[in-house]
Order: sequence, then C-alpha cells, then structure tokens
Amino acid sequence: METPGAQDRTGTKRRWLAHPWLLALCAIAFLLAAAWFGLQRAYPPERLASMLSESISTATGRAFRIDGTLKLKLVPTIAVEATDVALANADWASAPDMLRARRVAFEISLRDLFSGTLRIESIDIDGADIRLEGDGAGLYNWRMAPREKSAGTPAPRISLDRLAATDSHISYRRAKGGGEQDLGVESLAISAAGDRSQFDAMLTVASQHWKVEGKTGPIDALLVTTDEWPLDLQAPTEGGTAPVQGSMGTGKRTGAFDAKVVLRVESAAVLKPYGAAAAMVPLPLEWRATLTHTPGVWRADAMQVATAGHRLSGDATLKTGSGVPFQIDANLAAATLGIPRMPQLSAVLARVTYQPGRLQVEPFSFAIAGGQARGQVRAVLRPDTAPTIDLQLNAKSMSIEAFEAAYGGPRHFKGGQADLDARLAMTGRTAWSLAGSSTGNALLTAREVGLTGRAASLDRDIIARLIDALIPSGQPRDNLAMQCAIVRLPLRNGVATIDRSIAIETRQIAVSASGEINLARRTLSLAFRPQAKRGLDLKTGSLIELMLLQGPLDAPELSINPRGAVHQAANVGVAAATGGISLLAPALRTAAGETSVCDQALRKTSGSSKPEKKKDSRPRLLPWPKIAR
Repeated sequence: METPGAQDRTGTKRRWLAHPWLLALCAIAFLLAAAWFGLQRAYPPERLASMLSESISTATGRAFRIDGTLKLKLVPTIAVEATDVALANADWASAPDMLRARRVAFEISLRDLFSGTLRIESIDIDGADIRLEGDGAGLYNWRMAPREKSAGTPAPRISLDRLAATDSHISYRRAKGGGEQDLGVESLAISAAGDRSQFDAMLTVASQHWKVEGKTGPIDALLVTTDEWPLDLQAPTEGGTAPVQGSMGTGKRTGAFDAKVVLRVESAAVLKPYGAAAAMVPLPLEWRATLTHTPGVWRADAMQVATAGHRLSGDATLKTGSGVPFQIDANLAAATLGIPRMPQLSAVLARVTYQPGRLQVEPFSFAIAGGQARGQVRAVLRPDTAPTIDLQLNAKSMSIEAFEAAYGGPRHFKGGQADLDARLAMTGRTAWSLAGSSTGNALLTAREVGLTGRAASLDRDIIARLIDALIPSGQPRDNLAMQCAIVRLPLRNGVATIDRSIAIETRQIAVSASGEINLARRTLSLAFRPQAKRGLDLKTGSLIELMLLQGPLDAPELSINPRGAVHQAANVGVAAATGGISLLAPALRTAAGETSVCDQALRKTSGSSKPEKKKDSRPRLLPWPKIAR
C-alpha cells in the first residue's frame, strides 16, 4: 500500500508526462542557457570585437575599428551591436576614415560561428557619415582590395544577405578643387533576392526628396572583384522621375558607369534647388541619354532633350579629371525650336563648350523665316560680377511677313526679305541690362517690301502711324513698296547716336532720320523728314516737313509738323548729328547719279560722299584657348 506522499509524487510525475511540450520547453531553455554560457565563455565581447575587426579588415583591405562599446544578444541569430565604429580610408584620401557610424548592428550565423568562421548575415547602420572620394585619375576610395591570409591564399568570401542604413549622410569629393556633393540617406535597405538584390531607399539631394527602388546586383559582389554591378532602378519624386538601367563597375572597374538614364520633370520645384536659371527651363522637360563614366570623363551619347514640346539631340562630354579644369563640350541639334513671338527655328546646330569662367556657343546656326542665321556667343562668367558677353550674329534672306505673322497684330508688310548683322559686347544679368550696356554695331537691312493699306488702329500702332504719315495724302497705297530700308545702330554703352543711319526709300520718296536711341534708359528721340525724288509726279510740298518720334521705347509719341520744329529737332540731337538745322533743308533729294539715303545710312561717317574705308567693326573678342574634345 502506497503512502500519501508517494501517491502525490506519482501524480505529479504523471502530470509532467501528460504534457511533453513542457519537457521540450525545459530542454530548450536549458540548451539556450548552456549556449549562452558557452558563448559568453568562448566568445566574450572583446573576442567578438577582435574577430569582427579582423574579418572585415581582411575582406576590405582597410582597418576596421570599434571605438565604443560592444553588446552581445541571443535572438534567433547572434546579434552584435557596436557603437562608434570606423572604417579606414584609402592611403591617398583626404580624411583618415571613409566611414564613421554612431551604431552598427551585425547578425552573425550561429552555426558558422561554432565552426570557427564568422559569417555576417546582415548589417544595420545608424547615423553614418560616409566620405566617398576620387583622385581624378581613376582611383576611388570605395574600391576595396581584400587582404590575403597567407601567400597564395585568397581572403575568405563574405556573404552578406542584407544591408540597411538610416539617418546617414554621404558626401562625394572629386579631385582637389573639384567641389563636393552631398546626399542625405533617410533610409536604405538592400536585401538579397535570388541572383539580384532588392533596393529601397529614401534619399535627399539638394533638399529634394527622392524615393529609389528596384533591382541591383548581389550585395556581396561589392566586396569582390566582379566586373560590374547591374542596376535597374526607378527614382520618383514630387514633380519628376529618373529611371536608370545599366551597370556600375566594381573591383578593377570601380568608378565606371554605363546606363540609360531618363530624367522627366513636370514641376519647377524639382529644378529650383539647382539655381534660378535651372528653374526657368520650360516644362515639361525630358532628358534621356546613354550616360557613361570613365576616369575623369562623363559622356552623354544619343542624348535627347524635349522641353515645352521642342526637341534637341546630340552628345556631350564633361571632364572632371585631376589637374584638368571642369569642362563641358557638347554638340547639339534640333529639328525645330520655338521662341515666343518669333518665327520657328529649324535645323538648329550648336557646339557648346565650358570651362571655369568661360562659356562658348561657337559656332551655332539655324534656319529662320526662310533665311539662314549663324554666329557665336562668348561669355565670361565670374561669381561676383555680371556676365560679359560677346555676340556675333549674321542672318540673311529672312521673310519679313513671317516675322510680322509670328509677332501678331495688324499687318503692314507684304513680301520682302531682311538681313541682320550684329556684333556686340555686353555686360548684365537681364536682357535689358545687357542691351543697356551694349557696345558695337547692329545693322538691319530690308528690300522690296510691299506696304499694305492703313491699319485699323493707327492710334495704337506706331509702325502704322509712321507708314501713314510718310505716304503723301491722295497717293495710292496699294502696291507701294519700300525699295530699301536700313537701320544701323552704332552702339556705345547702350546709346546709339543716329546720324542718318536710319533710312527708307520707295520709288517716290526718301526718308532719313537722326537723333538718339538710348537702350539704357529705354527711350528714343528721332527726327524724320521725307523728300520727294526727282523725275516723279510728286512735289515736296505735298509731304510733311518734319516728324518727331520720341518717348519710351514701348510707347513713343509721334508728332507731325509740330510748332517749333527746328528747335525740337535740335533738342533731340539732330543739330549735333547733322550740323545745325541741315535736316530741315532739302538735302535728302536723290536723283540719277546721287547717293541714295540707304547707301548713305550704310556709311561709317555721315555727310561724306565717299564711302569710308571698310573696317572690322566687331567688338574686341577675348583670345580664348581652344578646348580640346
């Protein structure tokens, strides 16, 4: 017969056996405790820190330090958390450390650890400062060179399944004097997915937030000498997106890049961080190219630019190498380009070169209004002063009707062609400041231009009022044609002193003007006097005696036969330009054998019957060195 105590012990034993999972739980707890005790004895934090440092240093070829604390946690895998971590920089780099991090957590394979090796399954980085750098000659500090454990024995391969970073900062410094770019990393995660990795990040570039997602090559391929690391990424942001498909080099090809890149911009907010000029680019904008990088050189081939419905194509080269100043060399072409209130440009070709402080668009050419234009632009760009620009433009055989149609408003001309030759030096930040400082010559000539009937609103259209005033009363207006029209502006600091260098001739009359056009003040003061040609059934008495056109450029006032005309003519500069009141004398008559007012307007010195010896009136251009491609 069993005693009561024995019965209780038997019942308790049966209850334990009735619940085998309790036994398993106890066994697991015992094993975990034993493992924890064994790990603490076999791998104290100091030893783990040493193993981590040695393993990472061997794999990267760089000294790896844990300057702070190291904690060991037993979760499904062994978790090691280190603070104040640093990875040494390349010997030639400008800073001692390439990476410093506030906290780094490693997950280590327990099975491999007991077998005597260290396999890192994941790395989580918080508060990192990563300094990337190139020397401009093909060396990059993120190119790793694994150490060899012994002669002829390669370093062990590290398998990394996951890399993550938060609250970090990446800077890239080009060769000495090349400037620095910054990239904020709000979050980043690269996780193994078969033979590729899943890439997800939230980045900040120039205060603009970009979400980057897609596929890349294996993570651990970054630590070995493979040829390339594939990329297939999408980078959307508010108002734009930037897909990238291609590869970047690793190992010996570190720094190489070859990918098809597309930038689509719908909002000016995307471009605003890059300066006021960038924010003024017409939208929507799409830029696509095959972008390649070799040491010191970026190339954009098969480049296509679409902006506000217009398309450009071409190629561009950007040089950033060591000892070479920052340079851009681009060849651009466009089938058509549109400019507000101007005829459409077509067959546009331009070569654009830039080096610090200097920009050239030379040569450029385009077709406009049935004619052809070509020229060059050279600009000196200094950080603290307004740009200085030299412009040369020559355009021939342009349709006047096409310009009038593009500008809008009443029509006054029929047929006719115009030529333009401008050679100017200017300084300024705006169109008006450039015009107000211009020095040089601008010449506009037109021929065989038909004049249409009176405009419906002469009170508002100064061109129509001039035409109406010049044509004598009672004379037929239909089929009236300007045989020639000349506007020659000899500019000095934005002021053109007009000494009969504006002239118009029809079959019946000749008109010349003198006075001043001031682009700095945006005013004009001109005196016109028409004169009948000899041999025609038209009397000078039937013409007006004098017209004064003066006031602001955008709304000048036209006075016809005003009182005190002689005095007013002198006041607007006619006296100085023509020797007193000679404009009021019948000095503009032309007949067979006499010089026409158009020919006179083309002369360099007025009042002379002999043409002045031709001189090059172009502004002195700076002797710039050629930029090698």
